[in-house]
Order: sequence, then C-alpha cells, then structure tokens
Amino acid sequence: MTKSKTFWVVTLVMCLLAFTVVVARASGGQVIHVPRDYSTIQAAVDAAAAGDTVQVKAGVYNEKVVVSTSSVRLHATSGVVLDGTGLTGVGILVRGTSIASPVSDVEVSGFEVRNFERGIIVQWAVNASVHHNEVHQNVDKIPPLVLGDAAGIELITTHLSEVSQNFVHDNGDGGIQLRVGSTQNTIRANRVHGNGTQRTTGMGAAGILLTGLGTNDNSVLENVVIGNYGRGIMLTRPMGTAPITGNLVAQNRAHDNQRSGIAIMSAAIDNFVLQNDARWNNISGLPPCYRCNLFDMSIGTNVWERNLGTFNLTDACAP
Repeated sequence: MTKSKTFWVVTLVMCLLAFTVVVARASGGQVIHVPRDYSTIQAAVDAAAAGDTVQVKAGVYNEKVVVSTSSVRLHATSGVVLDGTGLTGVGILVRGTSIASPVSDVEVSGFEVRNFERGIIVQWAVNASVHHNEVHQNVDKIPPLVLGDAAGIELITTHLSEVSQNFVHDNGDGGIQLRVGSTQNTIRANRVHGNGTQRTTGMGAAGILLTGLGTNDNSVLENVVIGNYGRGIMLTRPMGTAPITGNLVAQNRAHDNQRSGIAIMSAAIDNFVLQNDARWNNISGLPPCYRCNLFDMSIGTNVWERNLGTFNLTDACAP
C-alpha cells in the first residue's frame, strides 16, 4: 500500500471511530457510583457499558484500574486518591486490544494517582482525554529503571487524544511522555514539576518527552515545566532510526530544569518550536552545553522562532 493510501485508510478509520463516539454520546448512559453501587473502582468499570460514567466518591482506594471499554468516563469527585502502596504496575491503564482495535473516547479526570510504578497510561487508544488529575510519586520499584518505568502520564500508540490541566510532579522518571507512534495528540496547560527523582545522577529525565517510531504531528502547548531532573521538554530518537517530525512545541514556560529548557536531539526533523519562554535552565552545569536553554543537536532542520532563552548555536552557549 502506498504512503498516501495508508494515510487515507487511517483517516477513514479515525472518522468512523469519531462517528461511533458521537452516537455513544447521543445515546446517553447510566451513572455508576463507587462505593455505593460497587465497592471498588475496577468492579464499577467492569460493569460499565459504552456511554456510562463511573463516578467515584472521595476516599483512598488501594487498587489498580484497567479501562478497556470505549466511551466510558471515569470521574472522581474532590478527594479521590488512588494509592499504589504495596502494589506494582500502573495506577490507571486505558488500553485497547491492539493497534488495529483501539479503545476510543475514554475520559479520566479528577484523580490523585500516587505510589505506583506508572501513574496513568493510555495505550492503543483514540480520542482519549486525561484531564484535571494529580499524578505524583510514581517510581520504579523493581530495578533496573528503563524507559516507560516511573512515568507520570504516558500515551503509547495513541491518537487524537488530549492530556490537559493535570499536575504531574515528583515522579521517578518522565512527567508526561508520548511514545511508540503516538500521533495528533495535544498536551496542553499541564503543570509538570520536579520529575526524574530517580534520575538525579545523570539528570536524564524529561518533564515532557516525545520519542518512538512515528511519534509525529503532536502539539505541546501552554504547559508550565519547572525543576525537572533533566530537560524540560525533549524531542528525540536514537541516531540511525527514522526521525520524528511535524511536532509543535509552542507557548510553554520551561524554567529551572537541570538541563536545557527545550531540546531536540538526534533523529528529529521539521519540528516547530515557537514562542516559548525557556530561560533559567541548565542549572546542573553538565555538558555538552553548559548554559543553553534552547538546544538543538538533531540530524536535520527544525524551526525555532520567537523563543526566549539562549540557544546552543550562539556564542553565549559555548562551553
């Protein structure tokens, strides 16, 4: 199949999924209450059908939750804590069956998710929404720490979804991550602070990370990214691999991150970094660039315009 045909087939599938979402919303659905109707969140989610809302009452819930039914909304009232003390794995996992069979139109909002190995993970999904959650202190409990462990919020092979207005802080590795062919997602107006608590030696974490084959055409907008143990916002793929492209990073504030505020590294081409304030970063003093706030060490041309912060191609950032 040619590239253009593949694009239009994917587009048709997305449109059909979107139509299904509209039909499900129009049909309404019931509200399932936790703990009134079911004592655990997972039991309520298992009982939910498309169009239903699982409404969770304030309290501390020591359980993991997996959502695999489309058009289910998982809402928490103020004071709901999903606590992973004594558990391993993911706090909230939204997951389809496969790449070819994604879950669609799942919403997760209002939760405090803490003390798991990974906070909120969305995999093989379309039109998901993760918003107004506090996700913190999720750390790797079984070494070694590898990419994907100890993440706050992560999208994996997920499309047309939004992560917005969350407070993601003090997780062991990345704050918010897009990986493995995640496309056309929006990361907007999140507060991403102090992530990478298990990466303090090499300062190798990122507040917001975009990586993985085909992670293209995403938007990272209006986030506040402060004090992470590594880069604030980073787009990267290993050298010698297919580059990520078409991603937009705009109108973010990135300050006091241990390394650069915004970095594009290795296999990345034709990404856009516009109107960001990325001053007062690189406070670790680690090479290759000691004072740079905006850092491009990629294989190709990326567009950097109207940003605040020293750039590595200027004399001001020479070691």
